[in-house]
Amino acid sequence: MKIILRRIGGIAFLAWATSAMVPFAHAASFDCAKAKTRAEKVICADPQLSKLDEELATAYRAALTVWGGRIADYVKMTQRGWMGGRALTPPGISGGGIMCDDDAQRVTCLRSLYTNRIAILKSPDFRLGGIYMRDQDMLRIRPVPGGLEAGYALAGPDVAQGFTNEGNPVRVTPGQAALTFPFVADGANTCRLDAAFAADAVVLTQHGPCSGESLGGRWVRVMDRDPDDESF
Repeated sequence: MKIILRRIGGIAFLAWATSAMVPFAHAASFDCAKAKTRAEKVICADPQLSKLDEELATAYRAALTVWGGRIADYVKMTQRGWMGGRALTPPGISGGGIMCDDDAQRVTCLRSLYTNRIAILKSPDFRLGGIYMRDQDMLRIRPVPGGLEAGYALAGPDVAQGFTNEGNPVRVTPGQAALTFPFVADGANTCRLDAAFAADAVVLTQHGPCSGESLGGRWVRVMDRDPDDESF
């Protein structure tokens, strides 16, 4: 068994293959025999994780081609962020990665992390997710299990925020680029936004008061910001 280094779109992946040769292992950009981090050691030792890494490489390769490759920089950025969050944190130490208590749980954590990332990259909503800006106003479209959640933060002297109903994401079908997001507010302040997506922007059409805010118009996608890293 050997692990072969593959680079796809500037991101390194594991690729396992059988071999009658003397075992020779590489994982990401390092030799498995010289693995240093906890995550590297777990990945190198687990055949199921190696298979998941191959699946991830395939899903990532496909994601680079969505919108005709016009959001490839965004895909690469989110993948680098995901790879950075793959580090395992020793018990009792906060920050910097996934909290796992023992060796068995570390394997489970990484398998879950890989499985979730593969599902996100393959999902039809990944191509629509992102951070979109209208001047200083921000719109966050975030892929979650089952669809997309949306939230906005408006700049100015009276900062305003709004969100779709948490836990009730808007479902997306393959190839779909037009969605309606219902925004939650008190009484007559509720509203919905019709969203027409393109590779580099989304155009919103507002229906209802949205608590007195004006949200319609063109919002431009920011290729170097990950919706999972933004909170407001």
